Amino acid sequence: MSSSSNFNTIRYSSTIPNEVLEQLDIFRNELEKAYFSKVLLRVIEHSNGTIELGIEIQSNFWLAESIRYYNDHNWLKEKTNHSAFRVQQFYNSFSKLRRNSPVSIDLSEFSLYLLDTALIISKIAPNSIVNQLEEILSTVLTNMDNLVAENLELPTEIYLPLFQENNASTNHHALEKSYFRLWGLYYESEEDPVIYDVNTNTNFKRDLFLVNHIDIMENL
Repeated sequence: MSSSSNFNTIRYSSTIPNEVLEQLDIFRNELEKAYFSKVLLRVIEHSNGTIELGIEIQSNFWLAESIRYYNDHNWLKEKTNHSAFRVQQFYNSFSKLRRNSPVSIDLSEFSLYLLDTALIISKIAPNSIVNQLEEILSTVLTNMDNLVAENLELPTEIYLPLFQENNASTNHHALEKSYFRLWGLYYESEEDPVIYDVNTNTNFKRDLFLVNHIDIMENL
């Protein structure tokens, strides 16, 4: 059995069994090799045989490089299979993690840190990140030109989803659709966050909040 001191790239409590930590470490290593990145994992919650996992991918690529690799399917082992998911290796590794772990695992947060911007996705329903990750990444990349400020400044951080306060539906389908409605953008030149409306391709400022997925999950 591996010593828990070997899992220094996984943040976890003392209640996590070593057999689970070993599977998490295999998953982390596979992601690092597939996406040429440093990967950190956080066990955000562990209760009732379920683990809520946070994934932080620290990439050595700029946004422009990532868009090119993503669009060219260069992160696929079978690069000629353009019908496959562009993040197929992620899905394969996560499926294996779930299959080989004695506990149920879901993603609570997925964070991608590029050299010039960051994308932070929060869970809003069971399996919401896993179900929507491919479409979320594609939507963000296709909207990226609209996120560049007039001074050609990229947002330093992109958060999704956002909700209008006291107006968050608890219907699973409606919740997952919210990934493609409002995003929170942070720019170095802006003191306050900017809201991006995906449907209208417009930026504006208004009192919105980042989703509190724990409160929403309790009402499902």
